[in-house]
Amino acid sequence: MSFVLRMAVRETRASWRRLLFFFVCIAVGVAAIVALRSIIQSVRAVFGTEAKSLIAADVLISTNRDWTPEARATIDRRLSEYGATAQTETVETPTMVRSADRSRNVARMSELRAVGPEFPLYGTLTLQGGAPYNHSLLKGQGVLVRPELLTALNVAVGEQVLIGQVPFTIRGVIVDEPGRRVGDFSLGPRVLIDTADLQATGLLTFGSRARHVLLVKMPESGIDRLVKTLQSDFKEAFVNARSFRSSDDEIGRDFDRAENYLSLVGLVIVILGGIAVSSVTRVFVLQKMHAIAVLKCLGSTSIQIMAIYMLQVMVLGFAGSVLGVGLARVAIAAIPYYVTMPAATTSLLAEVHYGITWSAALQGIGIGVLVSLLFSVVPLLRVRAVKPSLLLRDESAASAGTDWTRIAALVLVSAGLVAVTAWQASSLTVGLIVCAGFSALAIVLMLAGRLLVYVVAPLANTSSFPLRHAVLHLSRPGNQTRVILLAVGLGAFFIVGVRTLQSSLLAEFSTEMTANAPDMFLMDVQRGQAAGVTSFLQDPAHGAGSFRLIPVLRARVTGVEGRETQLESFEDVRARGSLAREYTITYRDRLEPNEELAEGRFWSGPSTEPEVSIEQGIHERFQINMGDTVRFDILGRRLDAKVTSIRRVDWRDSRNGGFMFVFRPGVLDDAPQMFISPLKGPVTTAARAKFQSDLVAQFPNVSVIDFREILLTIQDVMSKVTLAISVVGGLVLFSGALILVGAVAMTKFQRVYEAAVFKTLGANTRTIARMLLFEYGVLGFLSGAVGSLGAVALSWGVSRYALDIPWRFFWMEHLGGVVATSVLVAAIGVLSSLDVLREKPLLTLRAE
Repeated sequence: MSFVLRMAVRETRASWRRLLFFFVCIAVGVAAIVALRSIIQSVRAVFGTEAKSLIAADVLISTNRDWTPEARATIDRRLSEYGATAQTETVETPTMVRSADRSRNVARMSELRAVGPEFPLYGTLTLQGGAPYNHSLLKGQGVLVRPELLTALNVAVGEQVLIGQVPFTIRGVIVDEPGRRVGDFSLGPRVLIDTADLQATGLLTFGSRARHVLLVKMPESGIDRLVKTLQSDFKEAFVNARSFRSSDDEIGRDFDRAENYLSLVGLVIVILGGIAVSSVTRVFVLQKMHAIAVLKCLGSTSIQIMAIYMLQVMVLGFAGSVLGVGLARVAIAAIPYYVTMPAATTSLLAEVHYGITWSAALQGIGIGVLVSLLFSVVPLLRVRAVKPSLLLRDESAASAGTDWTRIAALVLVSAGLVAVTAWQASSLTVGLIVCAGFSALAIVLMLAGRLLVYVVAPLANTSSFPLRHAVLHLSRPGNQTRVILLAVGLGAFFIVGVRTLQSSLLAEFSTEMTANAPDMFLMDVQRGQAAGVTSFLQDPAHGAGSFRLIPVLRARVTGVEGRETQLESFEDVRARGSLAREYTITYRDRLEPNEELAEGRFWSGPSTEPEVSIEQGIHERFQINMGDTVRFDILGRRLDAKVTSIRRVDWRDSRNGGFMFVFRPGVLDDAPQMFISPLKGPVTTAARAKFQSDLVAQFPNVSVIDFREILLTIQDVMSKVTLAISVVGGLVLFSGALILVGAVAMTKFQRVYEAAVFKTLGANTRTIARMLLFEYGVLGFLSGAVGSLGAVALSWGVSRYALDIPWRFFWMEHLGGVVATSVLVAAIGVLSSLDVLREKPLLTLRAE
């Protein structure tokens, strides 16, 4: 054992510089794993302690309809029965807010929340400047707003804004609000008013999208029993009840998924480093053939020699993993500076104590060492085939026949990789899928690289000496071409693929906003306002383009009687997931230009018999077919409608909206309803702001959604997502660059000898430099081409099957990716080979 340790120390001391870059790849992957897991674990700790603040209650009971006396009586009885100690009601609804100063022609969609004196039951409502929150700030038509609303309306604390037709005085700026989860979708900035002032605004009209919420505080022992009882009481009603524990469990599952799946990003980088370790170990063993033969002549066994190199791999793998933990610590140290910036202090993230967690660090180190060992085992088995007689004659080190030990080792290594991946993802299925996917991608990239090498092979016959030898070097014995193609090509694949997807999405959104397409949407137009809104939109002074008013109602599916689907109660419908959600429905006697029939016949003219046309997605997801009867609850009225047609809807065409359920006229014509209106708004930003302000001044309950603002928001979100994924691609590309530098270091002595021979035969330094430049330029071109080809397949598949948008080819992104990769690889390769250019041929030939 002492012999093994001594030899391992000697070998490591002699060769660590050549192996360093490969284990830095391990360090980068371990850093990604440790940093991501530590951050998520730190954030989860704070969210876990603040679970009640996330819904501002022990139990939350909600409905998107007005409370009925029967429902409130049931709730009050249950709250008394289970010992509730406090309760408060809030009402949430989207609405338009504008400055009370008529000279400021701007209005902004906001999310209004009306609260009572008891709010919040848990947590603290934080105001800008550290001022304490008290309900008296809202009394007498006071309002608290988010800072982004101040900027949008160009108002300040102390000034007035109009909500409905009522002026409210801004008395504070919200920094953090209990009951508003991080990441929730929002139509606009939050606005808080007193519940007592809500009725005067006139926003709670028929069809308003108000959500009524009852927040309850009670002893821990009765929470779960109360929730189960309420869910049983309202199983056939549109009332939901949940506890803070369900929110906590949901958040916990979200964090588990995020922690497990994001750590797979780091694992991919670690595996790339492992592939590099396997490749370099193979080359290292080939270079050590004579040394291994000498050791065997001196009595060493194959197991001892393998143990020497295995120990060396473990030491360097451990060192690389520890370096990765250090890199993760440096990265995490910068997070508090970001989250404490003014724009980032609006959430619980600012309260997190960021640091490396022991579990993440130990897991990262374990993975780094384990992957290093797994990928070095198979190449080290070549040691068994080295014979002492190699010192006396040149012979093949390969063993004859089938090497069952090597095959068994490959199987065990594959199983080990699946186990590591499953460990990271906390799922054997995911582990198998990720390993199979990565293996398939690696094989495709390898085959593509081999094909491209074959394509450029004719250049080996060119008259250019540097180019001819550069191409020949790509297939030299012991080359790292395939590994570099895989690593660098994978990085280029990530970056170019994500960039082209971003361009496709933005192009799709831009296509939808063509000259004739609607770019505004009016909502909550009451029947009595239809004529007035029509007159307003027709007035040329307001600058509106083409428009139409569409009658809409809100409905829920409460049952289905069909050939394949039988849902007798609303509880059964709830079990089918999204079928139980509230739908916006309409009625008309024609198909719109963005619709076509898939089955059945579309009616013409009204009828007293209820008929409904369903969208194809409803038919496919829930097996609702032609001739089935669907039971609806429309404003508390039961309506059984027969399915007489199935429509395909082009959801990208926004001119006519899109509806899952369209009814035949005659049944709903006289029902209470409201209108929506897609329209082409004014051209300039100032005119659009004035249009919204004037419209809301006349019709305070009408909400305006500006697609241009939504597009800007989408662009902002996409840029952040693209940046995040590009960082992942950059890390992979960086790992590829490290592998490239390491490959140059491993073959340095061979290259120095070749350069000495070339110089002796008359080649000058410039010729050899051009040879290196051509070699690495071709290698970079092949890597970029492999990545770009993969990106084409990625963008096509995601566009076609995930996003359902037309596939577009952006040749500039692909060309730029190939050129950038070629330049990067060529620069790194030449700079890493400067010793080859400087070495004197006489000294090299004498050493040989």
